[in-house]
Amino acid sequence: MGTVPSRRSNGRPTTVVHLPCARRTVGVEAVLRLPSVMVLVVEDACTVIALRDWERREPHRLRPWARRRWHAEGRRLRAKELRMRELAAQCLDAPD
Repeated sequence: MGTVPSRRSNGRPTTVVHLPCARRTVGVEAVLRLPSVMVLVVEDACTVIALRDWERREPHRLRPWARRRWHAEGRRLRAKELRMRELAAQCLDAPD
């Protein structure tokens, strides 16, 4: 997750937040103004951190039980990532 300078249609600069799990960007103004968007940003950041931590902890292939648990955890995290995309669609695509 990071912020990226952008331009509005009226030419005024704005800053957007990139949400890697949700595969979206959202304006900082919306994040600060709408609690549901703030929750989306926080959940996306937590999911990114969890995925990076999970990747870092890959057990050796000679530890089959640990690898099975690790793969199960990865499936849960990927499912959470999919839910993040669904949440983003509900939160960002809903009419005001």
